Amino acid sequence: MIKINGDIVTINKFPDGTPRINIDVNSIEEYDYDGSPCIWLDWIYESNDEMFYLMLIKKHLERFKTNVNYYLNLPYIPNARMDRVKNNDEVFTLKYFCEFINWLNFSGVYVLDAHSDVSTALLNNCFEENPKEYIEQVIAKIGERNLVLYFPDAGAAKRYSDLFPELQYCYGEKKRDWKTGKILGLDIRTNGIDLADKAVLMIDDIIAYGGSLYYSAEELKKNGVKEIYAYATHTENSILDKEKGTLIKFLENNTVHSIILQRFDKEKGTLIKSLENNTVNRLFTTNSLFKGNHEKITVMEVEEL
Repeated sequence: MIKINGDIVTINKFPDGTPRINIDVNSIEEYDYDGSPCIWLDWIYESNDEMFYLMLIKKHLERFKTNVNYYLNLPYIPNARMDRVKNNDEVFTLKYFCEFINWLNFSGVYVLDAHSDVSTALLNNCFEENPKEYIEQVIAKIGERNLVLYFPDAGAAKRYSDLFPELQYCYGEKKRDWKTGKILGLDIRTNGIDLADKAVLMIDDIIAYGGSLYYSAEELKKNGVKEIYAYATHTENSILDKEKGTLIKFLENNTVHSIILQRFDKEKGTLIKSLENNTVNRLFTTNSLFKGNHEKITVMEVEEL
């Protein structure tokens, strides 16, 4: 989904599948930002097709709106996982994606909780927002005074623990098959915390099938944890694939009470069934992708980055 100054751009299609886009440039206001006129584009990622649409939209605006600074709000960076290559046959997709965005020449690119600093280093004029305000909303909704934060690895602990110095935290140490990348198990580093009867909020930046959080929840339960919640800034639609997914199983058997998502695929519909039969207590999400309404879904507004 692409927006201009907060208004969604409708993408129609010709019979051959190519885009047909109509934009009334005369109706687009120029805002003052840092003393200069500007126009904001928002790209809430849904598919790679939007890369092409973004280019068409910006080029059209530049044709009629000259002497204007253009800013891009890009909460999720596509291809973020491909932040390094080990072999010559691997295509460095993140690098080339960032080169494409740089070619569009934005005065600023604003991202949320980037997967690694490689992404932000490759993007010109990049500004990263941390997810503290969203996690604070989640903590307030959980309302647990006995809350402990949990991070799936030491890297995540280093990345997020400083955001909440007043809260205790523990983290996981993964046992991984380095040839296949598969997680074989996980140990909990408690930092001396007695986890018995505690409520735990697991925090990560991005999850696909939820393998790390699956093993984490399993081990946390062995340590006597009473309630487990999960937050992920970016959650891929594959989280709802029960054949491959792992965290979704814990949501459905109530090992994990709720998952706080920034991304949610309402078309696959399996999690909504768990919400309606009370297997999952509540889903927390933002409006970065989810646009529906349901009595058991709490939507957090994504602020302009």
